[in-house]
Order: sequence, then C-alpha cells, then structure tokens
Amino acid sequence: MSKSNKLTTRQKISLSKTKFTVDHLLKMSAEYIDQVLTAPKEDKKIPAVVGLCLYIGISRSRMYEIAQLHTEVADILEYVGMMQEEIALSGGLTNRTNPVFSIFLLKSKHGYIDQAQNLTQNNTFNI
Repeated sequence: MSKSNKLTTRQKISLSKTKFTVDHLLKMSAEYIDQVLTAPKEDKKIPAVVGLCLYIGISRSRMYEIAQLHTEVADILEYVGMMQEEIALSGGLTNRTNPVFSIFLLKSKHGYIDQAQNLTQNNTFNI
C-alpha cells in the first residue's frame, strides 16, 4: 500500500493544491470510472463528481479549478456527468435504480422537465 492510501481524506484534500498532477488525476479518474462500471448491479452505484473527488482525495472546487486549466480533466468531469445521466435513464426504467430518485436526479442535475401536454381540439364544421 502506498503512502497516499494511508492518508485520511482530510489530509489528501489539504495536500491536493500541490500534490496532484493532471496525469495522476486522469489515472485515478479512470480507476473510479472502472470501479463504477464494473460494480455489481445490486450495488446500484451512480457516478458523480463528488464520488470521483472523494475517491481521488481532492476537493470539488479544486477539481473544477483544474478542469478550467486542462481540457482532459474537464472531459473527465463531463464524462462522469454523462455516465450519471445514462445510468439514471436506463436504471430508472429497469429498476436498477429507484425510479423516483432517477427522476429527481434527471430534473435537478441534467435539465429534464415535466411538461403537461396541452391538447387542443378544433371542432369547426363547414356545411
């Protein structure tokens, strides 16, 4: 076990300003994504930026700062969001995830909306 794995999350976050390179973030992100994708279905793992940051041991705000400077990191964050949206969509339909939670997640994080359909009927007759 490496020394970084023995650190608490608080210690990892305090070191994150100087410790993490882009290569390290990309490697750890790939590990996190692989962990989510290969998790058993009964674990019902949903990828999230906060989960990624906790896995890496970096604050969310610091991750977004780095993403503004490096497109590779921004792409990873976008990919995690896309994975989350896909799992919420398909998981809500297949009961892999709770459908109510999936609806909430899609509305609050991905811009989905409920919209009542307004059906109008034109009853004009020409005799």
